[in-house]
Amino acid sequence: MDLLTELQERISAGLVNKTLTHCSRWAEHRRIMGEPLPGKYSFKHHPWCREIHDSRASTNTTMKAAQMGMTEIAINRALFTIDVLKKDVLYVLPTAINAGDFAKARFNTALTYSDYLKEIFTDTNTSGLKQAGGVCLYIRGSRGDSNLKSIPVAVLILDELDEMDPKQIHLAKERLSGHKEKSIWQISTPTIPDKGIHEKYIEGTQEHYIFKCPRCGRQTELVYPDCLEIIGESITDPRVHESFLKCRECGGRLEHETKTEWLSDANCEWVPTVTDCDESHRSFYINQLYSYAMMPGEIAQAHFHGLGDEAAQVEFNNSKLGLPYVPDGGQVTDDELKAAVRDYRKNDQRPTGPGRLITMGVDQGAWNHICIVEYFVTGGQYDINAESKAKLLWEGKRDASDFKELDRLMREWQILACVIDARPQINDARRFARRFPGYVWLCTYPVGVAGKELQEADADSGAPILKVDRTNWLDASQGRFHSGRIVLPLDVSLEFKDNIKAPIRTYKRDDLGNAQAIYLNTKPDHYAHAFNYAEIALPLAAGITTSQDITDKVV
Repeated sequence: MDLLTELQERISAGLVNKTLTHCSRWAEHRRIMGEPLPGKYSFKHHPWCREIHDSRASTNTTMKAAQMGMTEIAINRALFTIDVLKKDVLYVLPTAINAGDFAKARFNTALTYSDYLKEIFTDTNTSGLKQAGGVCLYIRGSRGDSNLKSIPVAVLILDELDEMDPKQIHLAKERLSGHKEKSIWQISTPTIPDKGIHEKYIEGTQEHYIFKCPRCGRQTELVYPDCLEIIGESITDPRVHESFLKCRECGGRLEHETKTEWLSDANCEWVPTVTDCDESHRSFYINQLYSYAMMPGEIAQAHFHGLGDEAAQVEFNNSKLGLPYVPDGGQVTDDELKAAVRDYRKNDQRPTGPGRLITMGVDQGAWNHICIVEYFVTGGQYDINAESKAKLLWEGKRDASDFKELDRLMREWQILACVIDARPQINDARRFARRFPGYVWLCTYPVGVAGKELQEADADSGAPILKVDRTNWLDASQGRFHSGRIVLPLDVSLEFKDNIKAPIRTYKRDDLGNAQAIYLNTKPDHYAHAFNYAEIALPLAAGITTSQDITDKVV
């Protein structure tokens, strides 16, 4: 190349650079993509992404179905911010492994395809740090405080927010505190209502992607089930692939093959669905009915798959529809709590002697939340938790510094077995257990314990620690409300009711892709765990074959 040609190309490149003041235009000129859509980055198959690229809001939240192009928006925002705005960026993923894999598979690949990006990044060998001159891109996992400390940045990107610890999210946001002009980008498929990305989404403008129907000309959007005409009767029915999209307004068929035409930039817009919100926080929602890559028949198959499989139904709602979802029976309801109330009060049922099967559960925290429960065995003792009914005798909370109050409750209620959360005050809990040897157990929820197994450790210390499976025991305690095997006093507290409703049973995929039941929650759940510890104590109490009056226990 002669000097004149090189000079002309540099001048031309400089002129182009001056026009790339919007992220969407920058992406079209600077990003080169590989399969499945090789070539220059384009909005042809993801038109909903353009306006999100260019949002000037200080906070931007996207609640999405899977594979909707949102991670590419995040990558483009990061690279644009570094190249054009000359500001540092912190890109956070759920774990350090996620971050390392992402850096190699997505960012390094983006640089490999683009000669321009390869030139501006001076160091791409460190997975957690990319440098372009004096500007840095930090790629971190959310777990572990040290990953997110001492990184002052102007832009924060949180990718797959629902898989992150809320405490770590707060710590990441503190990295912006040194900048007057700053922005947050948070994206995720949702899990349950009012948690994670859904909680953030409802704080913003709650924008939906609206288009003009090619049939009737009215403004509409693609929503499930109104816009999916399902053909066939099962997932194996060959006719299921004849399923098609239709207009919610007129019912007219929307051809998948021409989707890039009726969902073109000129035919669509993001429209807020609420007006009384902070306009500096734009929030967006998009589902897979809009996807060019996802055929209507595939969505119909996912629908059928979910009909007979709870885990698949969760996956369908979260990953296909981009919606938070609570499975049937996944949460204690107000109606179930109301049905459990009986005509007695919390202090009416104090025992007058031995012989009653009474346990106590204690959840530690700023307060000790306490549940005292009496059990009545109704069947054989193959599974005493499943074959018994429960009566909440008393619930309340006491100052966490006053463990002697637990001693009083043990005596007054003639507790046959007590299970207490091992932390945070583990030494106080141990001393409490030693004051009542054979009646008190500490408890933890470690990984690797299966079913209702009770693994006991430190038995010789006088303060035995149980290791139990959190999900299976919550299934047992929460299941009492679903099956009507629990009664509550008239004066049961509102806090108890709210706490019992907090755990939500849903599913997630493990590292091997298998569905795994888990409990998530959006609100305080102290009494739910105190009640769960009382449930765990039941087989321990039943194992004490001779009921003893512990009023005279030596303390």
